[in-house]
Amino acid sequence: MRKILSVIKREYIQIVRTKGFIIGTVLGPVFMLALIVVPIIVSSASVEKQETIGVVDLTNEIFMELDKKLDHKDYRLKDGFRRYVLEKFEASAGTEELRHELRERVLKKELSAYIYIPEDVLEIGARESAVRDSEPEEDKVEYVSEHTTDFEKLRALNRALNNVVIEKRLKREGLDPQKVAQYIKRVGLQPIKITKKGEEKDTAGTFMISYFLALIIYMAILIYGQVIMRGVIEEKSSRVVEVVLSSLKPFQLMMGKILGIGAVGLTQFSIWTLFGIGASVYSTSFIPARAGFAMPSIPAHVFVYFVVFFILGYFLFGTLYAAVGSMVNSEKEAQQLVMPITMFLIVPIMLMIFIIRVPDSSLAVFLSFIPFFAPILMFLRITVLLPPFAQIGASIVILILTILLMIWLTAKIYRVGILMYGKRPKFAEIVRWIRYK
Repeated sequence: MRKILSVIKREYIQIVRTKGFIIGTVLGPVFMLALIVVPIIVSSASVEKQETIGVVDLTNEIFMELDKKLDHKDYRLKDGFRRYVLEKFEASAGTEELRHELRERVLKKELSAYIYIPEDVLEIGARESAVRDSEPEEDKVEYVSEHTTDFEKLRALNRALNNVVIEKRLKREGLDPQKVAQYIKRVGLQPIKITKKGEEKDTAGTFMISYFLALIIYMAILIYGQVIMRGVIEEKSSRVVEVVLSSLKPFQLMMGKILGIGAVGLTQFSIWTLFGIGASVYSTSFIPARAGFAMPSIPAHVFVYFVVFFILGYFLFGTLYAAVGSMVNSEKEAQQLVMPITMFLIVPIMLMIFIIRVPDSSLAVFLSFIPFFAPILMFLRITVLLPPFAQIGASIVILILTILLMIWLTAKIYRVGILMYGKRPKFAEIVRWIRYK
């Protein structure tokens, strides 16, 4: 045990003292915070720019009302000026000639876009049979521009245009648009999450926190597993391992390396956790209120299980990475062998959305019991909807038993592979290593 502790101490100090660890520990939380905050701020910000949009209104009924809608304060810039200035064009010389002219004006930047409104957009009688027989089709009004990925602008124009068209259709049927708007006013479902402390509004905070923490486990296992593999390869290629093994057993070296690097990971996560707690306390100061996001309260058991499943996942995959490192002579050779291990980490990431949506489904429960998926998927279920303790306990027991089996197998591979040089061993040769006594 004393020799293992010596290896742990050497690995820990060697990594903690590096500039990469210090920089990563400091900048890691900043980078992760930026991944959350920057998209929220950017999505809530709008481009302050006035645009001129051409309109071809073949109905001769929509342009004036649409122009009034877009003159409303909801569509104005912060300085009070109009965001969208409409310019009407008549198709007197022919539709195709006019469309060609408008395309040229868009390309010359005289217009930011033009909207083409067909003459039958207000008609509903011709579509009654389609509505009865199948889902109603949308009436298409063309928006022609060089830039068609400004979804905020498209949503605003679409909302204003739809309001005008619907009001026109209602008036044609002799209905009062204001009264109809009151009758069909939408209601929104406000998610309220029940906790032991009571009830709290959930503005997608639970989804983001669950996804974020599970992603951290994935990244940590992947990064520190690679560190273990790279360390074994470096010691093996430099022949340092031959000197080290003269004073301790291969198993002691392997366990010391895995535990030492794992301690580095826990140190880094402890620092990041303190940062996360501080960020959650002061989240309202850097997340705009109009972004509609509120940091949910995170129960203490989530942090406890985070540590538990990180440690178990790290041990499970760390042993595999150590085995791969002992079997190869370079990182290039390791890439092919490490691919199956990486896939065991990627598959749970691909299943995360499904687990978040239905954490208590039979398939979700089954997947969270698979040892190589459990560190991510079972923890994800815990953050979303706490499963019965029997399920959590069973998953942990299965993980521990799998880890013990993998340590036994890896130790047999490691003791032979760490001293083997030359070509990469084939599967039959690895099986013989395991059978050696």
